[in-house]
Amino acid sequence: MYDIQILLHFGITGIKTHMTEVKQCFFKLPARGQVLICCDGASQGNPGNVGLGFVARNDQGGCLGAAYGGLGLATNYLAEVMALVVAGEWAMKKRYENVCFSLDSKEVLLAFSNDRIPWIVVNRWNNIRKHISRITFIHSYREINFSADKMAKQGVLLARGIVMYYEDKPSFLPQLEREDGVYFRFSSWRSIC
Repeated sequence: MYDIQILLHFGITGIKTHMTEVKQCFFKLPARGQVLICCDGASQGNPGNVGLGFVARNDQGGCLGAAYGGLGLATNYLAEVMALVVAGEWAMKKRYENVCFSLDSKEVLLAFSNDRIPWIVVNRWNNIRKHISRITFIHSYREINFSADKMAKQGVLLARGIVMYYEDKPSFLPQLEREDGVYFRFSSWRSIC
């Protein structure tokens, strides 16, 4: 900032600069009696080999289950959609009635919140909605969704249609997000002085 002030003082303009902003992010556990499912998709290219992952938590912070799976060749968007659908089907099989889905994809969040479900999963999603009486969505940054992100990256390594389910926290996840943890999000942009 000091350098920019000097440049502006002397009337020097047209210089590209990089600015970085640091934001604090906080993880929040679900409400009492609610299940939080953090979902994510990952890909190697767009389109490319993609995977999905999710981690389910209770209101005490315990891990209720997790999964990762391979989807083959697809887009990032489809990976995020399928992560949500597979997590919803898992919650339906477990007979959870109050589920909050946490996603870092604003596009998928808006599509499902506004009933603009991609046609490829409409029937599966309608079946999920029949069995889960209360569904809510929240947006979360990747920095507070890192366990689901790691699960999805594991899914990229699997063949299409293979899904690995866990009844508890997988051993390759060293830790889950904590409510008392402080996480940071770094975003940068370019500006011209």
